[in-house]
Amino acid sequence: MNRLVILSFLVLFLTACSPTDKELKRAENFMPTKPDSALLILKRLQPDKHMSSSTRALYALLMSQALDKNNIRAESDSLIRIATKYYSDDEPLRAAYAQLYLARCENNLGNSREQALALLKAQEFAAKCEDPKLQGLIYGDKADMYQSQGQTDSMILYNRLCFYSFQKANDARNSVLALITMGNGYLHKSEFDSAIRYYYEADKMAKPMKEAVLSSTIYRALGGAMYKQKKYAAALDYFRRTPLTGTDRYNYNKWYLMAMTFLRMNQLDSAKAYLYKVKNPYEMAPDYYRLWEELCEKQGKLSESLYYAKRLLDVKDSLQQHTLTSSFAGMEKKYKYEHLLVDNKNLVIENKQNGIILLFSLLILSVIIIISLFWRFKINKNQLLIQRQILNQRNSLIAAERENNSLMNQQMQMQHLLLKNVEQYRKRVIKGSETSGAETGNSKKTIQTNAFHEELISHVDLIHSNISKRLAESYPILTQRDILVCCLILANFDSGMISTILDVKPDSVNVHRGRLRKKLELQNPESLQNFLRSF
Repeated sequence: MNRLVILSFLVLFLTACSPTDKELKRAENFMPTKPDSALLILKRLQPDKHMSSSTRALYALLMSQALDKNNIRAESDSLIRIATKYYSDDEPLRAAYAQLYLARCENNLGNSREQALALLKAQEFAAKCEDPKLQGLIYGDKADMYQSQGQTDSMILYNRLCFYSFQKANDARNSVLALITMGNGYLHKSEFDSAIRYYYEADKMAKPMKEAVLSSTIYRALGGAMYKQKKYAAALDYFRRTPLTGTDRYNYNKWYLMAMTFLRMNQLDSAKAYLYKVKNPYEMAPDYYRLWEELCEKQGKLSESLYYAKRLLDVKDSLQQHTLTSSFAGMEKKYKYEHLLVDNKNLVIENKQNGIILLFSLLILSVIIIISLFWRFKINKNQLLIQRQILNQRNSLIAAERENNSLMNQQMQMQHLLLKNVEQYRKRVIKGSETSGAETGNSKKTIQTNAFHEELISHVDLIHSNISKRLAESYPILTQRDILVCCLILANFDSGMISTILDVKPDSVNVHRGRLRKKLELQNPESLQNFLRSF
C-alpha cells in the first residue's frame, strides 16, 4: 500500500514538472491572433501516458479549436468529446467552448440534431460565465444552422442577437460581419430597404477600421441590392466606390459586376472594357462566359457568341473535373494531418486503458471480498437467491426511473427555454404597448405573437424531431394553432399555462383539447400527451 502511495505521488510530481502545461499555455495565448502557430505547438506535443485528465482535456479543446481556426475539418468527434466529458459547471467557460466546437464538429459530420443539442448546452454554460463574445459565437452558429434549414427569419433573429453580443464585447469586426449577414438575410427575402439599412450601418462601423476587404464586401452588397431593384445607375455608383484590395478575387468580382451592370444599361463598349479587366474569373467563370456570350449576341457577333458558348460548356466540364481533383486534394490534406489523428486516437486509447486499469482494480477487490465472504454465501444460499431476485427487480425499477428522469429533465429544459421566451415576449408586448398607438400596437402585437408562437414551435421541433411538420403532413386538418397547442402539451404545460400563452380562458383550452382529440381520431382512454410523445 505504501509503495502504491509513493508511486502515485511520483507520477503527480513528474506530471507537474513536465513542460506540457507550459506549451499548452503558449498555444492558448497564440490562439486568438496566430492560430497557425498554436497548431504547430500542439502538433509538437507528444501526449504521454502520465498526462493528467485536466491536461488531456485542455489539449483536446485547444487542438479542436486550432483545427477549426485553420479550416481543417475534424474527421471524428472523439477528440473534442474528451473535453466535453471533463468540463462541466466547475469551469463553465471551457465547458461552453467545448460544446461549441462539438457542435461545429457535428455540423461537419452532418449530424444536425447533435449539433443543435450541443449548441443548447453551450448556451446554457455560456449563461454562467458572462462572456459576450462567446455568446456571439454561439448565436452566430445558431444563425448559420437556421440559414442552412431555410429559416431566414430565425437566421436574422439570431444574427441580431449575435450583433448585440459582439457590440457588448467591443468586437467591431465581428459586429460588422453580423450586420452584413443580417442584410443578406433581408436581401434574400427581397426586403430591400431593410437590407440596405443594415449595409449602411455596417459601412458606418467599418470605416474607422479602414479594412479594404470589409469595405469591398459592403459596397458590392449595396450594389447588388440596387441591381436587384433594377436601379442600375445607383448600383454602378456603389460598384465604382468599391475599394481595390490585395486579393484578385475581390477586384475581379468588382469588374465583373460593373460589366454586368453596363450590359443591362446597354452600354456595350463599357461592359466589354470591364470584362477584359477580369484576368481570371475563378469561381465566376460560368457567369463570366455567359455574360460574354450575351454581350457578343447583342453586338451581332454571332461567331464570337458561339465561341463563348463553347467556353461556357468547357468551364462546366472543367468544374466537374475540379470536383474530382478537389476530392484528391482532400485526401492529400488528410494524409498530411494523419499523424494528428493518430495522436488523437492515442489519447482515446490511453483514456480507455486508464478505465481498464480501474476496472481491473475493482475486479481484484471484488474477488477478495467474495473469498472472505464465501462461507456466508454458502450458508445463506437460499437467501442469496432471494436477494438476487430483489436486486434484479430493483435494477429494472432504477432503469425505468432513469428513463423517466431523463424524459423529465428534457421536458424541464425545454420548459425552461419556453418560459424564458414567454417572459421575453411579455416584456416586448408591454414595452410595445407603452410606445405605440392602439392600431400600431395591435398590429405589432400580432406580429410579435406570431413570431413568438413560431419560436415556441421551433424549440419543441428541435427536441422532438420536427413534430410540427410531421403533424401537419399526417393531419392536414390541423390548424397552426392546433399544432401550437400540441407542442405546448408535449412540453408538459398545464391548461392554465397554455391559456396564458394563448391569451384565452382555461375552459377554452379544455374545449380545444377535446377538438384536437376528434381531429386526431383518439379513443377515449388514450391520453393526448402519450399519443404526441409516441407520434
